[in-house]
Amino acid sequence: MTTRIPRAQHGAPDGGRDDRAGDPAADPERRVAARLAELRRAHGLTLTALAEWTGISTAHLSRMEKGERQPSIGSLIQLSRAYGISLSELIGDVRSREHHVVRGASAPVRQGQDGPYAIMSGLGPRSALEAVRLELTTGRPEHTASHPGEEWVYVVQGQVVADIGGELITLAAGDALHFDAAATHSLQAADGQATALIVSATPPPARPPHGPGQGLGPALGAGPGTS
Repeated sequence: MTTRIPRAQHGAPDGGRDDRAGDPAADPERRVAARLAELRRAHGLTLTALAEWTGISTAHLSRMEKGERQPSIGSLIQLSRAYGISLSELIGDVRSREHHVVRGASAPVRQGQDGPYAIMSGLGPRSALEAVRLELTTGRPEHTASHPGEEWVYVVQGQVVADIGGELITLAAGDALHFDAAATHSLQAADGQATALIVSATPPPARPPHGPGQGLGPALGAGPGTS
């Protein structure tokens, strides 16, 4: 899908000036939440329709859009695949150049359910790869994901325990793991803190979701979770 969604403009609830809205970088979590709501509405989708397409519950989608719950990396990948856009575009960082450089020390870090993360890729919808740097901490609740495509995980520092379809695999710094992302999977720090680089390759959806005015029924009828 090549549809480019314009960025949302947000103001203070009383119509006055909202300094944080004028500087989204000051509150990146709020920016991501607003972007998720903007994309869904721009496609004319209800929460129920998007839930059917992605497999993410309506309640979870609603909380992410309101900023009440931070999205996991798995949820972001599922949403970007459904819309046919890159992770960078999903959160509002639109890139149009033929290359994209991310400087490690200055990469924007956002909070997610899995821990702080930074998106390390950004070519746009023509790219089949997405790369995310994820900081893991022992004790965080485990969040599983499952989606079409492949994932490659490289441990930068610390130790990571990967659960791939119920099989636990311990990875040390320098180790890598390549697996079918359709298997239920999760990552956790084995002890203390760990940093992992996740590279995801996902095929485009057979039909991107559209709202009622754009053939919602047929489009979603081909997606997962529908009858």
